[in-house]
Amino acid sequence: MKNCSKGTMSYPFVSVVIVTYNNRNDIEECLRSVLDQEYPDFEVILVDNDSIDDTVELIRGKFPLIKVVENNKNYGAAKGYNIGINASKGGYIALLNPDTVVERDWLSELVKVMEENKNIGACQSRILLYDKPDTINTEGNEVNYLGFTWCRSYGKKNSDDKQIQETIGLSVCSAILRRDVLEEVGFFDEDFFMYLDDTDLGLRAYLMGYKIVCNPKSIVYHKYKFRVEKKKFYYLERNRVMLLLKNYHTVELLKILPALAFMEVGVVLLSLFQGWFKEKMLSYAWIFRNWGAIKSKRAAICRRRGNEQKIFSMMSPSVTFEEIQNPILTRVVNPFLRAYYRLVVCR
Repeated sequence: MKNCSKGTMSYPFVSVVIVTYNNRNDIEECLRSVLDQEYPDFEVILVDNDSIDDTVELIRGKFPLIKVVENNKNYGAAKGYNIGINASKGGYIALLNPDTVVERDWLSELVKVMEENKNIGACQSRILLYDKPDTINTEGNEVNYLGFTWCRSYGKKNSDDKQIQETIGLSVCSAILRRDVLEEVGFFDEDFFMYLDDTDLGLRAYLMGYKIVCNPKSIVYHKYKFRVEKKKFYYLERNRVMLLLKNYHTVELLKILPALAFMEVGVVLLSLFQGWFKEKMLSYAWIFRNWGAIKSKRAAICRRRGNEQKIFSMMSPSVTFEEIQNPILTRVVNPFLRAYYRLVVCR
């Protein structure tokens, strides 16, 4: 929101985009921390997905200088981000969850990394748990070669290690992206609606030769709660399969097919046991109904991706998210996934 410079240094203009949906209880604290940035030249755009809790009224009353875009329905995270990006002016786009609080140098640390290396397409923050500020929520996402995605470094203690880390899994809980890279690789795929839309965008950027990194000096506190909901399982499973079909070459799909079939049987059995079998079947039905659109997107990605990229080399051979560990996953599934990764996928 400020528009000045420090000394003789120049600061590229940044657009901070936040998408809200019934976030009245969190958004005021988030915005106050954003507006308190030491970074001198940025705008804040808030896209509201038809909240019914007076989120917009609170923002307009307490933050009149913030640009608010009101949607007439809940378009989901992916389209919400696209609407915000299209309404923005910055050469850099910083995306931020509404249930976060940021340090004063949050934005300057993100921009610094991008300015130092033009091959970096996106940089994300070290995100700590709001109620356990000495504990990491995520430093980007881990991505398993079958599309399972989870918080990187989840549950680890915050440390003094401030080295830039490369990852393949983009998390837009807090991340900055180049506008020109977005225009080159494409914006968020709105068919994802929510969940894995950022992973998909990160994979597309990686496949076109751009790096995705985390700067641990950019600190964010996230009011994170791990929730298990039927609707969430539907989107996660639907989008996981779409992610693979969109971004993998035919040879890569054939490589993972036996392991994927093994895991799909396991996930179907798990859905029966946990009570979300209907949602799993609906996720398959959606994929079949939308296969034509997925096929077109896949063809476009495969034509443009660099042949030199080794997509599997950055991926996790197993699923290690602490919140879902159980004896079957630990003793049966993960040993199989690791062995298959070593013997088949990476050969």
